[in-house]
Amino acid sequence: MALTARVEDYLEAVLEIEMTGDIATVTQIAKNLGVTKATVTAALNRLKLVNLLEHERYGDVLLTNEGRQKALAVYRRHEFLTDFFVRILGFSRDRAQKVSCVMEHEIDANTERRLAAFTDALTQAERSNEGWLRDLQAKLDSATELPLPLCMAEENRSGTIARLTAQYELRKRLHGLGFLPGARVERIRKEQGARGYVFSAFVGSDERSISVAEASAVWLYMD
Repeated sequence: MALTARVEDYLEAVLEIEMTGDIATVTQIAKNLGVTKATVTAALNRLKLVNLLEHERYGDVLLTNEGRQKALAVYRRHEFLTDFFVRILGFSRDRAQKVSCVMEHEIDANTERRLAAFTDALTQAERSNEGWLRDLQAKLDSATELPLPLCMAEENRSGTIARLTAQYELRKRLHGLGFLPGARVERIRKEQGARGYVFSAFVGSDERSISVAEASAVWLYMD
C-alpha cells in the first residue's frame, strides 16, 4: 500500500515525539500537526493496517520496526533539506521547515545519500574556513532577480545574458549575432514587423533584430 505524503507526516510526528522521550498519543500528534483528533485516528488506522504502527483505541501510539525505519527516512531527509536551506540558501528556519516538508517525500535513497555527503562536506569546509565556501555564500547573498526571456523584458531595459535555451542551428545563429552568456544587451525594443513582432537591442556596439521565437531563447538577468 503506497503511503501519501500526508500519512508519512504522521510517522515522522510519532518518531519526533519518541525522540523527546515521550510516548505518542492521538492528542499529542493532533497538536503537533495542527489537525483534529479524528483526522489523526483515521491516519493511524491506515498505518496500522500496513503494520507500520500499533495503536489501540485511546491507547499509546507505537511504531513497529518497519514503521520506525520509514519514519527515520522521512525525518532524516527533512533535516538534511532544512540544513541545506538554512546554511546555504540563507532561509529562515521556519521557511526552511515548510519547504522541506513539501520536498522530503519526493527524495529517494540516492538523493538522501548525496545530501548527507554534501552537508558533511559543508561542515568540513566551515571548520577549515575554506575559500570556496566563502565565495559560494557571497554569491548567494548577492543573488539577483531570476532571469527571464528577452521577449518578456520591458522596453528600453538592459541586462546580461544568463543562458541560451536554443539548440542546433538557432543556437549557432544567436552566437553569431553576439548573444553569448555574459554579453550585455541594452536598449531593448519591441516593434511590429511583417511577420509579427521583432525585438531589437544593442549587443555590445551592434544593434541586432531577432524574432519572438529567437528572443524566447535568450534569457537575461535584468539590471
